[in-house]
Amino acid sequence: MYSCHHILLCLFLCNMILEVMCQLTLQPSEQSQIYVYAYSWTPGFCHGQNYPGCVEPLPYWTTNFTIHGLWPQYATNGYPSTCTSEPFDASIPQQIGENKMIQYWPDVQYDVTSASYNSFWQHEWTKHGTCSGLSQLDYFSQALDLTNRIPTPSVLYDSIGKNVSANALRIGFGGANYVALQCTNQILTGAYNCWEQKNNIPSAQIECPLSVVKEDTCIKTDDIIVLSLHPL
Repeated sequence: MYSCHHILLCLFLCNMILEVMCQLTLQPSEQSQIYVYAYSWTPGFCHGQNYPGCVEPLPYWTTNFTIHGLWPQYATNGYPSTCTSEPFDASIPQQIGENKMIQYWPDVQYDVTSASYNSFWQHEWTKHGTCSGLSQLDYFSQALDLTNRIPTPSVLYDSIGKNVSANALRIGFGGANYVALQCTNQILTGAYNCWEQKNNIPSAQIECPLSVVKEDTCIKTDDIIVLSLHPL
């Protein structure tokens, strides 16, 4: 006969297995989500590159973070990707204002007259926007609105063409738990911060999950190189 100890152990193991199975079968739409808002620092991205937008940048790109993307993210770890097959609507830039899209969310790899210029926006919609629960117009509009809610920190403005303390820049974004800076060989290329979402709308900046904070790549030293970029 089985002892009480054996029965309790079996019940415990069965419960553990059920919990694991529930986690594995949980659908993305049922998992708590936030947004990661990804900025790009064009002077750093353009370092060593000869892209059209690097050669002839708009003045705004030389002194401000631009948008990389607005990415739905699970509140604990990981992110959903390509959630529907809805194709990118090429009329969205015109509906929002193409000049506005180019200024705040540029693709410096192409000339603005190129037929491929929409490809970056198309990629962001397909991979990330389709998981937002928003219409295309709302998705791109919300991302553009966020760039004014937390603008480029003043400590960065004051450090263009110089070095800046990584910790000082993190404080400019709210603190070390609120941002993951992005560097290549300590050259600033971008930043991620995190947003609570209500009804699929980014509502308030929040502390980032540890999985996002760990994506900080400006950690070799406290000195970050903030490159400048000058139009020809």
